[in-house]
Amino acid sequence: MPNDILIIGGGFSGLAAGVALSEARYGVRLLEQKPHLGGRARSFLDPTTGSVVDNGQHIFMGCYHATIRFLSTIGTLDRLRFQKRLSLHFLDRKGRLTVLGCPDLPSPWHVFLGVLRSGSFTLREKLEVLRLGGPLRRPRAMGRGSERLTVRDWLTKLGQSERLQHNFWDLLCIAALNEDPSVASAALFERVLELALFTSSEDSRIGIAGVGLSEVYVDAATAYIRSRSGRVECGRGVAGLLVAEGQCRGVRLSTGEQIEAESVLSAVPSFQLARLLPGELLRREPFFAPVVSLRPAPIISINLWFDRAITDLDFVGLRGGTVQWLFNKGKILGSGENYVSLVLSGAHRHITRGKEELLDMALLELGDFFPEARKASLLHSLLIKERFATFSPTSEAEGLRPAARTPVRGLYLAGDWTATGLPATIEGAVQSGYNAARAIQDDRRNWPTTP
Repeated sequence: MPNDILIIGGGFSGLAAGVALSEARYGVRLLEQKPHLGGRARSFLDPTTGSVVDNGQHIFMGCYHATIRFLSTIGTLDRLRFQKRLSLHFLDRKGRLTVLGCPDLPSPWHVFLGVLRSGSFTLREKLEVLRLGGPLRRPRAMGRGSERLTVRDWLTKLGQSERLQHNFWDLLCIAALNEDPSVASAALFERVLELALFTSSEDSRIGIAGVGLSEVYVDAATAYIRSRSGRVECGRGVAGLLVAEGQCRGVRLSTGEQIEAESVLSAVPSFQLARLLPGELLRREPFFAPVVSLRPAPIISINLWFDRAITDLDFVGLRGGTVQWLFNKGKILGSGENYVSLVLSGAHRHITRGKEELLDMALLELGDFFPEARKASLLHSLLIKERFATFSPTSEAEGLRPAARTPVRGLYLAGDWTATGLPATIEGAVQSGYNAARAIQDDRRNWPTTP
């Protein structure tokens, strides 16, 4: 049997796993069903404007240690621009702009002093934020009774007022977890806050790609794998996994061709994996329950091109609106375009709305937040609906997320939906790829040698 490790899926998780295994000198063959790599984190050229468009806006953070390692390995870390220190802007519908700027101090003092100096909060709200910081700084932050709580219940229990939740914590929760705080897992959000805000000032910094997402990692990761005799093939749809006698022996392509391998790493979303597993295995083995149990959470991106600039901010949180964040893409990419991208995360109630209705809503809200938008003429728009952008991180879902190693010998899982302890972010995807690569290497070292 060939020694190749087959990887199914060419997004962040599949490519990170492929790079890690290639770095360890394993033979890698990566198959992607689409004609392009990048999965749900890719970029493309808008045919009307020629602009670089991401299929969804993503940010990076200093605490994305796995992602930083991955990009450093393939040589593209310099394509991200990190803040010197955490700085978040917020805008309300009356046009009032406030800033949360954290100084370069040891944690948690960088956050505490940043909150105390910020005009984003009332005095009472500042005390509430400081009160929340105490529990997050205690050892073993996870597992202090938040496992079965929603973010809303947890924040209320810790004395966070309704106004503070709606104007601050909700924006962070929805951005990080892609789910409404009344549904999202408190334990997972607690973990996010611990890593992003209460570990170090360096970890709290936000990074944004100065190029399209695909340019951040796709070509460089592909070149890295191929430089170590690996193969990366697009347009190679996998129709099913070849499983017999408790062992995965390869895959069957949609063309009918079969490819054998000692190890198969599935780096596709859970709903796609359900189609690849043999039906009997899916029904019989409880380990695979998540592939049919995890509920998706959608994201809507509304890309707008105007005849003039409506803001000089790189990005800003929008308080009191349907849309949560605005990214000034023309400025971020240095293209000189008056091009902005609006993000509507956890968009369950909006995903079925028509594009014209969503566009009208976005333009109406922009006029409230940015008076200049009322004077501007819309030149072009592009709406992107990602119905299966992430899994919905409920407290129940946290207990369902599977490990990288499966009960089927030779079959491994990666993807932001697997058990990483992180939400469905780029960091979660990359970490999952590393987890699976490590599991494969450990098992290969322990497998008996075939005579």
